[in-house]
Amino acid sequence: MNNQLNISALASVDIQKMNKDELVDVSGLALDPGVPQELRAGYILKATGNPYCFRVGDLGVKLEFLDSAPSLQDALSDFFQRKKSGL
Repeated sequence: MNNQLNISALASVDIQKMNKDELVDVSGLALDPGVPQELRAGYILKATGNPYCFRVGDLGVKLEFLDSAPSLQDALSDFFQRKKSGL
């Protein structure tokens, strides 16, 4: 693999075609809060090999993001506000 990372290639991996045993199991992954924010993406990339496609135990996980989607913080905030109000 060349030195320049191709993020779109990582994001476009078809998890249905992946051998589950080849995916990195992140169930034991501990994120280090001491890693500076600007280095965290590299930390996750090094730990997972592909931050878009990995497994948790026996479950394969594929992350996909839309440019038009709300941020995770906004989505979680809305979720917890709805839970608090009983919805």
